[in-house]
Amino acid sequence: MTQTEESLLDTQRVWLAADYHFPATYSCRLPMSSMTTASITPAPGPATVRLALVKVGIECFGYDEVRETLFPIVRSMNIRIRPPEKVALSPHVLHAYKTEERRGIVQVNEAPITREMAHAEGSMTVYVHVPHEQEAQWTRLLYMIGYWGQTSSFTNCMHVEQVAPDEDECALSLPEILPTRPAHSYFPCLLTEFRNYQVAWEEILPDAPRSHLSPLHYRMYLWPLRRVKQHTGGMLLVRTPFSHERPIQSKELTFEREQKQ
Repeated sequence: MTQTEESLLDTQRVWLAADYHFPATYSCRLPMSSMTTASITPAPGPATVRLALVKVGIECFGYDEVRETLFPIVRSMNIRIRPPEKVALSPHVLHAYKTEERRGIVQVNEAPITREMAHAEGSMTVYVHVPHEQEAQWTRLLYMIGYWGQTSSFTNCMHVEQVAPDEDECALSLPEILPTRPAHSYFPCLLTEFRNYQVAWEEILPDAPRSHLSPLHYRMYLWPLRRVKQHTGGMLLVRTPFSHERPIQSKELTFEREQKQ
């Protein structure tokens, strides 16, 4: 795609911002974390947003319409996620049940598991870059999302409007962070994203045949959240824009290298 074509594509798209309220605790499990001791992210990642849009799209417009019309946009759209103003993370002990059948007898086994849970103050905002002529469709889909992560992690879309994201307040992958900007004080998190903009429809289906190439890949992100309080097993995170961090000067970088040597 030429630069002119990309520029034309950008002019035909608008940013939609959807604010979500979490009325209770929620849980968006970290990729590759254990089911019995699951850690979570402060908010859903980009791949979670894309898959949620696919799900509600099928419910709203049907399988064929999503596959032919909406999915090519879902897999290629730019997405930004702004976390809530405050997020408290704490471990919870839950009862897990598993059924097993032996010699025609079904047994129910119970065991305790630890699941980290989040409680938010303030709304979370999801920004999606969509075609201008389809604004009404995407607005409808954003309103229809009723949970993030676990199905018990209920949420409610409060408002959708045309607003461009402030990237200093949104999660950024490490390659997007300026090399001269300190990153140690922000909350790091492993998230999933689509492998590329050419992921096939068949690859994301639950019953799709196993492939050596996953439709998702893992990437380290930084959330614009700082830890302001910590207690046994839990912490309180407060949203702090990346621009509030003092950039490291070149002399300081030289000094740090000399100290390491």
